[in-house]
Amino acid sequence: MNIFRIAERISEILGWITLMVVIFLTGLMTLTVLAGVFFRYVLVSPLGWTEALARYLMIWSALLTVSIGIKDQEHVGLIILVDKLPKKVAKIWNLVVSILVILFLFELTRRGINMAIGGLSQRSLSLGVTMFWPLMSVPVSAGLALIQQILHVITSLDPEADKSDIFGETEVEEALKETT
Repeated sequence: MNIFRIAERISEILGWITLMVVIFLTGLMTLTVLAGVFFRYVLVSPLGWTEALARYLMIWSALLTVSIGIKDQEHVGLIILVDKLPKKVAKIWNLVVSILVILFLFELTRRGINMAIGGLSQRSLSLGVTMFWPLMSVPVSAGLALIQQILHVITSLDPEADKSDIFGETEVEEALKETT
C-alpha cells in the first residue's frame, strides 16, 4: 500500500467518524428541541436550557461538517475554469489553492484555541458551563478540516489521480455517470 492510498484511507476513516459524531449531535439537537417544545407548549413549564444547548449542538454539527465537505471535495470552487486547464496546470493550481486553505485553517485553529481558552472565564447562564466547550467547536472543526486538506494534498499528488479525484465531481457529472 502506497502513501496515496494510506492518506485516502485515513481520510475516509476520519470522515466516517466525523459523520457519525455529526449524526449523533444532530439527533441530540433534535431531541433537545422536541423536549423544549413539549415542556413549553404541552406542560406549560419551559426548560431554560434547551434553546442554548440546541444552538451549541447545531454550531458543532455545522462546523464539523466542513471537514467532510473538504474530504469529499464538495466545497465551493470554480470547476468550470479548472476543467479547461491541462491536467498538470490543474494540479499546480490545486496545490497553490490547497496551501492557502491549509494556512487559513492553521491560523483558524490557532486563534480558535486562544478564543476557547478565553471562554474559560465566561459562563453560559442557561447551561451553567464555561463557554470553553461551545467555543472549542471552532478549533476542533478547523483542525479536522486542516487534516483533511493535508490528506487531500497528499492524495492529489498521486500521478494516477485524475481531475475528478483532485477537484471532485459535480452532481451533474455523477448523475451522468450513473445513467451511462
